[in-house]
This record gives sequence, structure tokens and C-alpha cells, in this order.
Amino acid sequence: MNDGGAHKKDDRNQGERERQVWPERVQLVINTQRLREQRFSDAEVVAFWGKAVESAGDALLAGMSVDGALRSAYDAGHMAALALLALRQLRTGSGQGHHEMAFYAAAAFGDAGLEDMVADSEEVRRLRRGSMYDPVIAGEKERTMALAWMRKTLPAIRDALVKTKPALEASLAAFCC
Repeated sequence: MNDGGAHKKDDRNQGERERQVWPERVQLVINTQRLREQRFSDAEVVAFWGKAVESAGDALLAGMSVDGALRSAYDAGHMAALALLALRQLRTGSGQGHHEMAFYAAAAFGDAGLEDMVADSEEVRRLRRGSMYDPVIAGEKERTMALAWMRKTLPAIRDALVKTKPALEASLAAFCC
């Protein structure tokens, strides 16, 4: 169920922009300032998506190091989540946990395939952190897992983008593989 499009007019002050009514889970994190409302144009949404697809392409490059593939696969999913939030005129706050918040907020709207986005992304987030801060190098098993997550996540987010705003479909680069 996608209930992210409901609007309520705030009649208290003429000329005020429409006030968004958010799903309860989203409103709770807005109230804590871990998520904030921000205007984004369609071009900005498409740009976020383009970054996601470019990172996915990097993750799939032959000869890419395991660490590079892990970081690129993770970045692809994160940028895709940011595209979905931007379409809904939202952005994560800064600070600890802001990446997880992007996944949480993207999942909070209940789009098909994204319901378990935080749990599904946890292992890839852990691998990304390890590739950046730990001396131990992950192996092919971890690369395969991260790429599988990316291959599942990006199409689900693209579907949610198109379902939320069908006019964007032609502007969103295809992701395959």
C-alpha cells in the first residue's frame, strides 16, 4: 500500500503550501528530525536515481575489487533510497544512522518489495563498514551477497518510483543485471 500521496490543505494561512500528511512511521521520524521535509524537482529525483544506476554499474565491473564492489553495491541501494525519498519530498537528517534512516523511510511507505529494506540491507551495510574501516578483506561470497541485494533492491525502488509518479518512467534509467 502506498499512502505517501495524501495531502491536506492547511487553511489557517492563505498562501501556505499544502501540508503533507505522512504515514505514522514517517511522521514519527520527522518529529525527531531524523527525517525532514525538503522540496525536490523531478530532475533531482532522476539525478539521484542516475547515481544509483551508475554505482550499480560500478559494482558489476569486471575486475572491480571486492571492497570496491561492496561499497558500490551499497551506494547503489542507498542512492536509490534517496531518490525515493526525494520523490516524496523528504531527506534524511545528518548524524549517526542517517543511512539506515534512508532505508527505513523508503520502506515505511509499504511499497512492494521494500517492506524489509532495513533488515535486508543490514548485512550489506555491515560489509560496507568493514570494507572501509577493517583490515580484513571480504571475499567472493560477500560480493555475491551484496550484488544479489542490489539486484533485488534497485528494481523494487524503481517500481516504487514509477508507481508513485508514472510520468518519471521514461526519465529513469533502466537497471538490469
